[in-house]
Amino acid sequence: MPRRHAWTELPESVWEKIRQYTGPVLSMHAPEFGKSSEFSATLETRDGRVFCKGVRADRPYAWTHRNEAAVAPFLPVSLAPALLWSVVQDGWHMLGFEYVPGRYPSLSPTSGDLDVIGDLVVTMAETLTPCPSAALHSIADRWGAAPGWAAVYTKSPDDLDPWARVNIGVLATLERGASLDGDTLVHSDLHPANMLAKDDRVRVIDWAWSARGAAWIDAAYVVVRLMHEGHTPEAAEAWAMHVPAFAKAPDRVIDAFAVKLSGMWEFITRSSRARPHSRALADTAREWARYRLD
Repeated sequence: MPRRHAWTELPESVWEKIRQYTGPVLSMHAPEFGKSSEFSATLETRDGRVFCKGVRADRPYAWTHRNEAAVAPFLPVSLAPALLWSVVQDGWHMLGFEYVPGRYPSLSPTSGDLDVIGDLVVTMAETLTPCPSAALHSIADRWGAAPGWAAVYTKSPDDLDPWARVNIGVLATLERGASLDGDTLVHSDLHPANMLAKDDRVRVIDWAWSARGAAWIDAAYVVVRLMHEGHTPEAAEAWAMHVPAFAKAPDRVIDAFAVKLSGMWEFITRSSRARPHSRALADTAREWARYRLD
């Protein structure tokens, strides 16, 4: 996880470059969530607020900022904040976005946000098909290189969930069949901290992991997030069935997705990349895979 830098730790030349777009920066405050950038803050300027994030351009994860800068101009402002500027200065890649006020919506079973989020996912799939040619990556390529159940199997961990231990051969086989190709720009990290709700409208932030893929993928990601917030697998899938692309996807395709996602998260939670919430998400994804296979 990148270390978050303060404004004062950035090179003075970076300040000056940003000020060419913002004017004097009067104050700033860091967001509660979001750990993928080395700098992240809302900048208060004389002309209003700007959200700014950045990373050193030579970092292995700097591709996420390049990716977001590439796709952002193709995102409708009804779906995402506008990219105002992208600058590279003294080894730092800094992005400036329209400031979007709002709250993080809830995915709990009693939430009043579920319908508007469902409408949002439908709109995303429709509006972002065909996928903009600027997209730098595909979900299929990214997942194809990602370790999952097969890699977990080689480590033979003593604390592996009993169901996964019994079925790990099947899981390792099924995950190889995940079919993710499509012509939609998929966000692929859709959860409440990447959404801002205001006045019955939700906009999506942080498109760093967006990629070309099947139109049902974002809805499938949300299934796991719904379960994580207390929905049963049946209720979570019933919500997703209101997304036409998800409803039309063959069962075997969703099965393979659930298995592959759970395997990747199981592997990640056992690695140095694990974050505090990784184990809970891996367990939830495995629960969904088990529900679909049993």
